[in-house]
Amino acid sequence: MRRTIFLGALASAALIGLSGQSSYDIWHQPDGTGIVGQVIYCSTGKPREAAPCGSMAAPMNVRTYPFARSMKNPIKLKGLGPTPKTFAVQLPAGATTYRIAQNCFVDVRLLGTMDPAESVSADTGLLYLARTTETMGTSKPAYISGMTVGTPTDDCSPELIYGTGGG
Repeated sequence: MRRTIFLGALASAALIGLSGQSSYDIWHQPDGTGIVGQVIYCSTGKPREAAPCGSMAAPMNVRTYPFARSMKNPIKLKGLGPTPKTFAVQLPAGATTYRIAQNCFVDVRLLGTMDPAESVSADTGLLYLARTTETMGTSKPAYISGMTVGTPTDDCSPELIYGTGGG
């Protein structure tokens, strides 16, 4: 008799536990539809809300392949110093990213532009820290304007190379 009561209580507890799962708050997309587990979703910043981010048609593509060069030799931004210098660059066909090898012992600011008269300043462009390598997406500039953030103690000639991937 005790065994029957115990099994009945255990079955009731399991039934209550399983029925509670039906009220589980699933993740949903911004339009309110539920999420199906066939696409990679990323959080939108709102509670229990996510948007597709892993397919080629999605607004946020996920790059998981390594950097592949689109050119044989890097473009050397020779002799950078605290005064801005401008270099003409040509984007190879199909290039989607670029890699900067920042070999200087000081930080460098670089600005991609379409106008040779536009130059980087202490407040514009991207800051690349000393002795680092960075891969970024490209905006297809015709010119790169660069300068060091301090006075270099040695030759400062970062290298730029275009390619694909690197995410």
